[in-house]
Amino acid sequence: MNLPTAHTTRSGPRDRDCALRRAAQEYLQLLAAAGYTVTDDSAATASALEFLRGLDRLTGDDAAAARILGAGLATSLPGLDTSPRFVGPLATAVLLAAPASSAETAAAWARNAGHAVTGYAEVLSERALGQHEAILRAAVAAREHRITELQDRLHHAATHDRLTGLVNRAVLEEWIAEPRPAEEPVSVLLVDLDGFKQINDTHGHRVGDELLVAVAERLRSVARPEDCVCRYGGDEFVIGTLGGENAARENADRILTDLARPFTLSPGRVHIQASIGIATAAHDNRDAAALIHAADRAMYAAKSLGGHRYRTQS
Repeated sequence: MNLPTAHTTRSGPRDRDCALRRAAQEYLQLLAAAGYTVTDDSAATASALEFLRGLDRLTGDDAAAARILGAGLATSLPGLDTSPRFVGPLATAVLLAAPASSAETAAAWARNAGHAVTGYAEVLSERALGQHEAILRAAVAAREHRITELQDRLHHAATHDRLTGLVNRAVLEEWIAEPRPAEEPVSVLLVDLDGFKQINDTHGHRVGDELLVAVAERLRSVARPEDCVCRYGGDEFVIGTLGGENAARENADRILTDLARPFTLSPGRVHIQASIGIATAAHDNRDAAALIHAADRAMYAAKSLGGHRYRTQS
């Protein structure tokens, strides 16, 4: 590209300003050719012209002031991205604006112009680095979020039943063993569905799974927030509750009433009942296995009497 040579001198202010204006316009044209979209022509021209005028006012070699001018120009153009391809247009523009005066003045201009271009390039480089760091931080944050989600899913899978979403035996046993005041005795209700095998045999295991999910939802609705509702295995559920045997009996009554209502499943309305065994732990003996075993014996006692009832440990 053949660049026009400026023949003005500092002794002709009007001619000098015209030269600076031409250089400012050339700078914006070169930026546009490099991919920059000027959103406000007048504002962009004013910024470029102010930069060149500031550079023109410097006397001698003033690296600090020239760098500040270049940095200011890099930040005053809206939408100017961080590409190094935008450094070349500025270097060309300041060469176009170089005064044709004494060798000393020309040399000072060249040195200050170099410092200004350096300041301009540094701002673009720092901005690019900041954007890169922001991208890296976002990527790290996204990865950490995915890792946390995976850990949560793994923990949930290790502590919850896959089908019903209820907690599993391990969580129930931890809940039973938690230290509590003597006035908060722990009881467990072992709920076994009456006639579940017949439903599986009649409608298939898919409907059986539907029923287990629906039963789990009803048990959740009966339980209090502080209770622990567990799928113990097969068609057995265990609810850990506080408040002693009387509170456990009240829970059992609600469960029997709630489960007696028909379930609407894919083949239609299905009826089910339950047998419940209740065991209450002594304050000084919270052995989870022994407590659940006692509730299991009580449940079989209820089932032997025809089901749809509860019995407490003997």
